[in-house]
Amino acid sequence: MRIITFFIIWIITMPTISEESRYFVAEGLEDGNVVVYRAPQSVPSGTLESTYPTLINIYWPFDSNDSGMPSPDINDQLALFENTTSSLDAAGISHLMLVVTGNGRKEWIWYVNDVESWLDQFNSLLSAHDVFPIELEMEVDEDWSTYHQFIESTKGI
Repeated sequence: MRIITFFIIWIITMPTISEESRYFVAEGLEDGNVVVYRAPQSVPSGTLESTYPTLINIYWPFDSNDSGMPSPDINDQLALFENTTSSLDAAGISHLMLVVTGNGRKEWIWYVNDVESWLDQFNSLLSAHDVFPIELEMEVDEDWSTYHQFIESTKGI
């Protein structure tokens, strides 16, 4: 994943949201297209990163408009996928740590401690829907370097 230039960051500071559930949104440019990044402000409290050593990246390429963003119809499909998978973290076997939208793709990056259970839940959640045009990649990232590098790249902006 390439993170090029950030130019706006909004921090969600609603007082009713717990510290660990606060997300921020950043916009950047990649290949001349706007890319929107959404991530938690920090690692969830009590989480030992090395116990979630597997990074799972779900990649959904899409035909984009002139700005690299999805059409309204594709955006509806992306929202359906995200709503369908939103309960994955509830069992405590994963943390969704970064979502990227733009430049002809959407990505969801999870850190997972039990890949087999996570995949079982993932497939079960998706089984009620038509097949989504996604690609799934896994890699070991015990120190959560992808997430931390992203967070570092947004500091001071």
